[in-house]
Amino acid sequence: MAQKNYNPLNDTVYMSRQMKEFFKKRLEEDLERLSQTASFYASIDLDTGHSQADPVDQSAIEYLSQTHHAFYTHENLLSRQIERALQRLASGNYGYCIISGDPIGVERLIAAPYTAYCLDVQQDQEKTKSFSESSSILFNLEKREGEHIGSRI
Repeated sequence: MAQKNYNPLNDTVYMSRQMKEFFKKRLEEDLERLSQTASFYASIDLDTGHSQADPVDQSAIEYLSQTHHAFYTHENLLSRQIERALQRLASGNYGYCIISGDPIGVERLIAAPYTAYCLDVQQDQEKTKSFSESSSILFNLEKREGEHIGSRI
């Protein structure tokens, strides 16, 4: 069992037994907290099937419903990431990038113990995603411009 005053930043051995226990406990606590908040939000009844007489009330209910859905979706994704991190811990792969195999780093794991990527891989993926999204947006804009130009001819 990890000591109460254990600090993984002070551990000289990366992914030592104590470090693994520390992160396992943290992940399990985070998963339990998410489970409790999911239960709470599941119990909230946002009846959006009925129109409200007042448009402001209707808008407020729709806004709350959308916010509730976004929060639930985020919490569900986070729960799945934590479960996968616990699986990596059990298999002995926790703390190492699932793409490069490089250490993720204690500081990064403290900030986001569910992360599966080292910083370099994460940045590369974000650049690729950003480039892909930008290219798609640019392609759609050019396509629309071409359609407009073609309709003027």
